Amino acid sequence: MLRCCLTAALLIVAATPALALNGVCRGFNFQNDLRAVGLYEVAETGRSYFIKGPTREREDCPSLSPACRQRSFLVEGDKVVVNEIEGGFACANYVNRKGTDIASWLPLSSLSRVQVQPRWEGRWTTYDGRAVITVESAPNGRMLVSGAATYDAGGGALNTGQFAVEGDPSKPEFSFGYYGGRQMSYEEAHAGPKRCAARIVQLGPYLAVIDNDACGGQNVRFMGLYARQ
Repeated sequence: MLRCCLTAALLIVAATPALALNGVCRGFNFQNDLRAVGLYEVAETGRSYFIKGPTREREDCPSLSPACRQRSFLVEGDKVVVNEIEGGFACANYVNRKGTDIASWLPLSSLSRVQVQPRWEGRWTTYDGRAVITVESAPNGRMLVSGAATYDAGGGALNTGQFAVEGDPSKPEFSFGYYGGRQMSYEEAHAGPKRCAARIVQLGPYLAVIDNDACGGQNVRFMGLYARQ
């Protein structure tokens, strides 16, 4: 459970993703390889504090220096999704009980990787509720995966995106293409004109999703960290 108060530096969410580079940790990015993303658990007793990235005042962060330590922390058993590792620090993504999606550094030494048995079924949503993915079982042993996302373009205009596809629930990763109401392979979606293509990884209490920014209207994205509702 996230303790203490969240500083503004922690409230970096998947809505403004960036690659962990030169000490920057801001959650998922189009360039992330989801095969390298994993579920980790805080393994140390006591408090595991989040660590700041580089600032004008502390360019050497992240480090174990007290000056780089955030006020907020996790405790033993809390689970995070790690999408980048830089030196001895992990870019950890965490959804707290209030639904806030947080991305910040944690010492890699305080974490232990968790082997996940995929559990896809459920209703999953991003922290802001702009994107929802629903997974249901199908009679043929497959799973039905449907997604809906919106973006408020202002002036009463609402951009939308959706998909409805099938997948194999026994596998932890699922990739697909979708265009004109038809499911296709991820590779086929990239072969022609820009079509919706997405990768999803099942990580216990989370789904991690990266898309190609072509699954709906302008600024509609499914990319991010989803928690089961």
